[in-house]
Amino acid sequence: MRNTSLLLIPLFALAMDAAAQTCSCESNFLWAKKTFEENDAGFSYIIKKKGREAYEMHNRVYLEKVKKLPNNSECAATINQWIRFFRNGHIGIQYLKSDAAAQAIQTAPATEATLPEGVDKAKYEKAAVQLNARKPFFEKLDATTAYLRIPFFEISEKKLIDSVIRQNRDVILSTENLIIDLRNNPGGSDASFEQLLPILYTNPVRTVGVEFLSTPLNNQRMLDLTKMDEFDEDSRKMFKTFYDTLSAHPGEFVNLFGKDVNISKRDTVYPYPKRVGIIIHNKNGSTTEQFLLAAKQSQKVKFFGRTTYGMLDISNVHIVPSPCKDFELYYGLSRTIRIPDFAIDDIGLQPDYFIDRTVKDYQWVDFVAETLNNGKK
Repeated sequence: MRNTSLLLIPLFALAMDAAAQTCSCESNFLWAKKTFEENDAGFSYIIKKKGREAYEMHNRVYLEKVKKLPNNSECAATINQWIRFFRNGHIGIQYLKSDAAAQAIQTAPATEATLPEGVDKAKYEKAAVQLNARKPFFEKLDATTAYLRIPFFEISEKKLIDSVIRQNRDVILSTENLIIDLRNNPGGSDASFEQLLPILYTNPVRTVGVEFLSTPLNNQRMLDLTKMDEFDEDSRKMFKTFYDTLSAHPGEFVNLFGKDVNISKRDTVYPYPKRVGIIIHNKNGSTTEQFLLAAKQSQKVKFFGRTTYGMLDISNVHIVPSPCKDFELYYGLSRTIRIPDFAIDDIGLQPDYFIDRTVKDYQWVDFVAETLNNGKK
């Protein structure tokens, strides 16, 4: 059977050749399109789901749009709209320069929160500190409930997260309830939540692996990691091994760890905390969702809040500059082996206890604490 979709490729190739000589919105769009198609680990998955015909129609609409736009932040916003055909997370275009439109957004006046009528000021201010925290911290809320706030899982926060857990470990392991507040935590590094997992453990934890798409551009990123001083010698050697493995399989998806599922077993199940409530909402994605997948397998854990963002299936973001150095393209190097059986992108993870809008932000922690305490046997 003849593949008619291939006939559309020369049309874009010709347009790209003509536009590539100048730094226009059109040339940046065509560069982003080609780079994404050749390197993003989720491209073929979405084309299979939505169909090549729908994609080509989408392309024609946006090619006409970018032809009429200046090469500025408005152009970047339009290309961002185009790329959302695939997913909403671990993806995007950023304009690197400054213009009037971008300045207007950056200088928009901030609004200050006001104290709701009839609400205790001290209690409201404490809740605001919890919600707006920029660093991890711990506190004992009452005799039965401990509280751990983790606003980021960035690798730069790992030492501080580990330190907070280590300093308060005895209290955590002797308190009935633990609340882990992850609101506004967008993700970071899996290494940053390692010290939490033993506290939650009740049974073996299964982690489904990922596959990396091997292309020259993608593999170069792995080679670059071998030259970074932030990593120790063993890590740099591992990255070199990964690079060699990927380079030996051009155009293929490669499982660098050799197995589809890793099963983690521990010797100790701590009697306390008995119940763990993890607070989640729509600003949680990426590594935070990876932590939630592991945490959910504990018999102690329940999620409280609202559905997470849904940004995990296509991961390991790579950032590449445009030829004109005025745009950056974000895309994913790997895809999970979970899909299509258990997709999270643009769906998210659901809470066990939905917190509806009649419960205000400053009341969430109290809601979780009361629910956990009501769960005593």
